[in-house]
Amino acid sequence: MDAQKIPPVPETYADSLKRGGYYASVSYIDACVGKLIEGLKERGLYENTVIVLWGGDHGWKLGDHNGWGGKMTNFYIDTHVPLIIKEAYQTEGKRIEALSELVDIFPTLCDLTGIDKADYLQGTSLIPVFENPDLEWKDAVFTQFRRRARVSKDGNEYMGYSMQTKQYHYIEWYHWDNDKKLKGDFADVELYNHFVDSNETVNVAKNSEQEDIVKRLSAQLAKGWRGALPKSKS
Repeated sequence: MDAQKIPPVPETYADSLKRGGYYASVSYIDACVGKLIEGLKERGLYENTVIVLWGGDHGWKLGDHNGWGGKMTNFYIDTHVPLIIKEAYQTEGKRIEALSELVDIFPTLCDLTGIDKADYLQGTSLIPVFENPDLEWKDAVFTQFRRRARVSKDGNEYMGYSMQTKQYHYIEWYHWDNDKKLKGDFADVELYNHFVDSNETVNVAKNSEQEDIVKRLSAQLAKGWRGALPKSKS
């Protein structure tokens, strides 16, 4: 489901875009976060304040897959974002590799602040993996992206349903009726093995040796987020 071919940006121009645009914006945001934390400390609020820093609803390509900008595909680089949470009275940080989604932020904040959670939330509080980073957690996380007709090779609209596990990124594409919001016939499939291809440069879904893996991941994708909930929360 690649977009129409666009000539690559010249290397020198790409370098200036990264330095003058992206890296500059990162430095600016870093400075803003520093000022926020400094202000909280000056007012005696830092210790008992929960801080969440995350990156919108998508990542940002800098020439990857010959693309620039935010979420325009289901590639991992578009859907993967930073997530940093500081609890109240936290004294040290830790890196946690458990699979998580942005829908997990709200129930996590509820638990951190003692607010009751509604039973219809799709997200899962991350408190258990804060306490035990090695806890068996979600099997997969999910994203969804609509390929508009104007950027498709054949002028048709498609919806891509994406699932990320520890090892694989699996995507199924279907024809899409945006007026009726209805999924149509199956169109295509993508599979990337992050253990050997973390940049997702080779789609191996059609390789015969991946047939069993594709079937297993397709069944797992069909179960959705409910099928990927943690088996244990303690």
